[in-house]
Amino acid sequence: MNISLGRNDFITIAGSLMVAIGAFLPMLKVAGVATLSYADAADPEVYLLVLFALGASAMLFVEKLRKFALVDAIGAWIVLLWPVIKNMGGGSSDDGGLMGKLKGVTDPIQKAASEVTGKIFSNVFDMEVGGMMFVLGMIVMTVGAVMTFMAEKKA
Repeated sequence: MNISLGRNDFITIAGSLMVAIGAFLPMLKVAGVATLSYADAADPEVYLLVLFALGASAMLFVEKLRKFALVDAIGAWIVLLWPVIKNMGGGSSDDGGLMGKLKGVTDPIQKAASEVTGKIFSNVFDMEVGGMMFVLGMIVMTVGAVMTFMAEKKA
């Protein structure tokens, strides 16, 4: 079996690894007391997101599945944005996803985290190294998967 990886594949792999590592690194400083990672805030969802991200890279190693790397990248975005997507109608009785989980906790650090967590994607300059790696990895992985999909579609 001869596997030939190109530039697009390496971009996708780099982005996937950045997402997988960045999800567990400190993302936001909470009131100068502690740091919060995506894994701390979204415990069960983080594993599904990392599975999709690493799945995008795994698809590149199977010739017939290469174009499906884009499906895994889109799946990672859906997991990340699911709390927003499911509450778009406004009539949901859900706890509000990630923000709802944080607001319901009585720990003062997590109460402060609930206010700061809303800034994850709104102000990139407040993020720690893990947050920047996570956001940049999501973008790089998606761009690489789209470029791989387009190259496979032409071939």
